[in-house]
Amino acid sequence: MLCTVKLKFINNFNLKFLFLILNISMTIIFKAKTPEAYHIKIMIEILANNIKTGCFEVDEDGISLCMMDQHRKTLINLILNAENFALYKFESDKMYLGINLNHLHKMLKSIKKKDSIELFIDDASPTELNIRVIPKENNRTTTSTVKIQNIQNLVIDVPTGYGKPITVVSSDYSKMTKELNSISNIINVSAKNHSIKFACDAGSILKRAVSLGDYEEDDDDTKDTYAQEFYSEQLCRITKISGLSTNIKIYIGKPLMLSSNIGGLGKIDVYIKSKEQIESEISIDQEVDSFDSD
Repeated sequence: MLCTVKLKFINNFNLKFLFLILNISMTIIFKAKTPEAYHIKIMIEILANNIKTGCFEVDEDGISLCMMDQHRKTLINLILNAENFALYKFESDKMYLGINLNHLHKMLKSIKKKDSIELFIDDASPTELNIRVIPKENNRTTTSTVKIQNIQNLVIDVPTGYGKPITVVSSDYSKMTKELNSISNIINVSAKNHSIKFACDAGSILKRAVSLGDYEEDDDDTKDTYAQEFYSEQLCRITKISGLSTNIKIYIGKPLMLSSNIGGLGKIDVYIKSKEQIESEISIDQEVDSFDSD
């Protein structure tokens, strides 16, 4: 009986010692911690609504992503600066993390506004992204893992040449897109001076127009400086942007650009092509295909 007790004690001691050795030998090659877990959650939800698999570029400067959706109608360009994290550690060559965004969003879905989050990768499991969610009360820490996929990182030219933005309240933008999407699948976007108008017409049966920004009565007599049609579902895919910052900046051009802070962590820019741009590109592609077949 005494021998059995000693044997169990020795086995338990060996297991604990082995576990300690494994922990010591495990090196963290990437770790980012922030109390802004909620903003990370909203950012990933916006990405998941537009892109299936994201390619995140991680280095000593921070975390970035620049990708288009599958149909090349929307471009998202974002950066989370290393200096804005409470803790940021990176000890590796530049990494490209292919992440299924629906899976990642599922792991973040339960995050509350006051939670903290810690993202990390260790050299023992370099193909796994670990996600630790820490509530404010620190009484129920959850650790999840998402598989890192091999994905080709494409270099995308980001549109330039925009003028001054029109600043709007982000919650007003989200409310507007939901309302107009329920009326029509096409939204007319026009701008003048410091305001931007979103309008839709459901076969002359239902009509609605919403003006955002610094609207003045004199604007009614001013000619539009911009007018384009957009598919409402594209504008609706980023309605969650209201959870990132109080205001968003809208830059008039082709494509339309919407810019927002990601809490205090960084910035996200979303470029949305107009109906005219999309149809023009489809026409060009068809001409190229026809030429190649000949």
